[in-house]
Order: sequence, then structure tokens, then C-alpha cells
Amino acid sequence: MKINAAAAVLLLTVPLSCASVREVKRSSGEALMYGMIYDGENMSVQGVTVYVDGKAAASSDVQGRFILVSKKRNRLAVRLEKNGYESIETEVRFDPMEALHFTLLNGSQLLGMAENAMEESRYADAEELCGRVLNLERDRIEALFLRSLALFRQRKADEAHYALEYLRSITGDRSYIQTLLSAIKNLQEKEVRQ
Repeated sequence: MKINAAAAVLLLTVPLSCASVREVKRSSGEALMYGMIYDGENMSVQGVTVYVDGKAAASSDVQGRFILVSKKRNRLAVRLEKNGYESIETEVRFDPMEALHFTLLNGSQLLGMAENAMEESRYADAEELCGRVLNLERDRIEALFLRSLALFRQRKADEAHYALEYLRSITGDRSYIQTLLSAIKNLQEKEVRQ
């Protein structure tokens, strides 16, 4: 008997799905609710700790899936955490007939969004997105420089100057930093003359 590739994948997937459900221990009256976690590129995120009402309740598998077990059929406080990703805190209604879907963003994805915002002249959005990157990775050079540039484009010369000085303390003198510092100095002098 021949089995095509799609059928083989289906045959391999079904037992794995059932096995992950069988591993969940539950007592009488408890119900299951399924959840899935993806990143900004729609790829599954493994190893996310899922907290329910402040307690670790699950961890996402290689396909980004997790299972919640509860007797309650009301609202639950859910927090998702994984190093390198923004945390999510939300409240969900426990309903075994529905699945939860979450999107966690990492620093690179947020930086890409900031770059797009800069290209579209949405400088305040770019600044905010860079701030989110820096909350994950305090000394990420690309985010520090892009945030400085976004501040400069918003005519926030003092903040841009301060951000660049911090960047320079990490990287040392670089030509791209000096170029932007010169532009900031020109902006500050122009504002003083007006």
C-alpha cells in the first residue's frame, strides 16, 4: 500500500496530538482548553511559560501548543513569558469549546516594525517600538541608533543627543554616530536662533 506525503504527515501528527492530551492529568469536573503561541512571522514559539492567576500552569510545546486545565468556567488572568520575547498579560474566558491564540514578538521582529515605521515617517511609532526592543535587550545597538534617529526626526534634539551619547559609551566613536550628533547640533543651534 502506498501512502502519499500529506497522508504520512497526518498519520504522524495525529498520535502526537493525542499523546500531548493524554499527558495532562485532570480530576473530575475539570475541563481542557487549548492554546497556541506564534511569533510575528507566524512561526510557533516553544518553551513559553503560561501562568494562570499567577501560577505556572503550562509550557508551550515544539508546535507552540499548550493546554489549560480548570474547573472554573470564568475569567482567568493569563501571562505568557519567554526570554527574548515581550510578555503578554491578559484576561481570558475559560471556554473548552474555543482555542486561545497568542502572538509573541521578539526583539528582531519589533526592530523590523520600527524600521518600517521610519520608512513611513511614523517617527513616534518607531521610537515606541525601539523602546520595546530596548526593554528586551537594553544595549541593542541597532535599536539605540534607530531610536536616536526617530527622536531627531521628531525634533527632540536633547533626547536624541542623550541617546546617542549612551550608544557611544557602548560602541565607542563611530562615524554614523558623529554624523547624527553633528545634525543634532545643527538642529539645536537653529532652534536657539529662532
